[in-house]
Amino acid sequence: AFGPSLSGVVGRQAASLPRFAYSEGLSTSGITWTEANLRLWVEDNTKLVPGTRMRHVAITDLAEQDYLIAYLKTL
Repeated sequence: AFGPSLSGVVGRQAASLPRFAYSEGLSTSGITWTEANLRLWVEDNTKLVPGTRMRHVAITDLAEQDYLIAYLKTL
């Protein structure tokens, strides 16, 4: 596993799962993974959370964002 589980991610507080070394930026962000914040994250995670250790994400197509968020809601 390269990151924390995405099961139940929608509605969860960012950096809240135990046993994962989150970046300080994400740990102190205060973000809750709402649909709006997930959309901002997948569009440009480094803009939403400067200092994140996750590689840059750039899914700018709104339909692709919709599909991804819909999938995450099923987990």
